[in-house]
Amino acid sequence: KKLKQIEYFYNIIYYFFYRASIKFANFIAKPIFFIYKYIYKIPKIRQYYNNKGINNPLEWHKQKFKNELLENTNLGYGTIIGHGFATSVLLFFYIGIYHIFKYSFFPTFQDSFGYVLTVTGILAYSTDIIFTQTSDKDIRYIKEFNKRKGWWRTKWKIITILSLFLSLWFSLTTS
Repeated sequence: KKLKQIEYFYNIIYYFFYRASIKFANFIAKPIFFIYKYIYKIPKIRQYYNNKGINNPLEWHKQKFKNELLENTNLGYGTIIGHGFATSVLLFFYIGIYHIFKYSFFPTFQDSFGYVLTVTGILAYSTDIIFTQTSDKDIRYIKEFNKRKGWWRTKWKIITILSLFLSLWFSLTTS
């Protein structure tokens, strides 16, 4: 029961990082599509796309960008960046726990931060895989969370941002 609640909470954090990365990519893409609008007016380029059966290449590229790069739940931009940020929250949390354990039981032990980062990184990535990527849980949760609106979204957006900063703060203050 508790593990299911932790999984649910982690998927909420992943979902809002996923959505934030999609919004950021759309923001970055606007000037690019603005330039494309004029490139597609060049007759030779327009003819090339017409020969392929694409009447409106700008809309075709926007749709392709959205479907294949942004909102592709298998290996899209939003998925990769969302998992990266959610995993970094876990990484900072695990580093903080490691520091508490180290200074409580082995205060004079000298370690290499590279080893600490490698071990906690593997642990954080494994946790991410277990909580989101097994049995396509991330896709299921994305569909579920897309239906929710209103205060629920506002509350969890704030909690998601706080989770990143609090885990970083926890990691730094325990070192």
